[in-house]
Amino acid sequence: MTYARARLWLGISGVGSLVVMATLALSYELPSSLLATSQQFSWTDVGQIIAVAFALNLWMTPFDYLGGYHFPRKFKKSSESFTHWGTKYIAAVIGQSALLVSFAVSILVAGQSWGLLGGLLAICGSVFVCLTTRSQLMRLKQIESKKATKLIVDALELVQSWKVSVPKTMIVKHHDVGFTGGIIGLGNKARIVVPEAWLHSMSKQQLASAIAGRAVAITSGSYTCGLLLAFLWNVIGFVLCCSHPTAGLTSVAALVTTFCWFTLWSFVGLLILPTVSRNASLKIDQTLIEQGTPTDLIFETAYSQDKMQDDEPDRPKLIEAIFHPIPSVSSRNQNSSRSAVGAWNVARTTLFFSWACFGVLSRAVHCNVGRPELWTMLPTD
Repeated sequence: MTYARARLWLGISGVGSLVVMATLALSYELPSSLLATSQQFSWTDVGQIIAVAFALNLWMTPFDYLGGYHFPRKFKKSSESFTHWGTKYIAAVIGQSALLVSFAVSILVAGQSWGLLGGLLAICGSVFVCLTTRSQLMRLKQIESKKATKLIVDALELVQSWKVSVPKTMIVKHHDVGFTGGIIGLGNKARIVVPEAWLHSMSKQQLASAIAGRAVAITSGSYTCGLLLAFLWNVIGFVLCCSHPTAGLTSVAALVTTFCWFTLWSFVGLLILPTVSRNASLKIDQTLIEQGTPTDLIFETAYSQDKMQDDEPDRPKLIEAIFHPIPSVSSRNQNSSRSAVGAWNVARTTLFFSWACFGVLSRAVHCNVGRPELWTMLPTD
């Protein structure tokens, strides 16, 4: 049992158990039996939503313990003490739960006042809060030092020699070796987030290659496309989930029923969207090669990143197709997706945006279960 397979089975168990519970709840109409059906808002509604969030957190605790503390230590991916991990974990659970509860309450209140349109407006506002919160968290963790700045400047000079236009880049501190950073912001305010660990584990050339890939994701529109598709997947899914007979937005029982249907919708996304994410990564690789980035360097960079993740450079094709939105190193070597539909990081961005719809699968997937630093910015290229 490798680290990668241990995490994969943990993710399958976590996601699978939540999907089964949602299915059972719908089959036996448990929300209508256990929760308030009144369409007039009261503080009891808030209490019941908090109770649902508490029950979900209680269920996720053993999975989070295994994924965040036990497996990383067992496979020597972390030497973090239980106290240190536990303190961060509890703080993150409280913070995320507060957001999820507030999002659910806002949907309920808006739904009771203005129907489906009100609920959709609440979801749009919640997605904006998610994006803003993530950006602020990254800025709070930003590092500014002469040594780090020089390393980035040297890497950016190399990127520019490949004729790649680079937006502003920021370095952030972190504890989890699996943290990959990513991209934050929209339009001209988009920023590339680089993990501090990369400055020590990658060569200047590898660092430049990683930054160049994200720069191409921005300039090509693949990053924006990923955000838009992730947003639409959640909104369209939520509308469909509201259409079921016992679902809706005007009572806690109806809303939780909607959330159960949305869990099943999110599960469908876990099966479909990883392929779209992988295609985008492979297209970016090809663009870099065409613009002068050495092919071997792209693969070396992917291998270096993989060592800090699951350390699984080669995977069975079926497992990768279903569970992995980031192509393996061997898949990059066999790049054949130039004409396929792709949107950068759409699979994991969809999970992050699902917070706005009380998405419960975002914390259960294998890449970030039990790893609070990765909850708002899931691993990517």
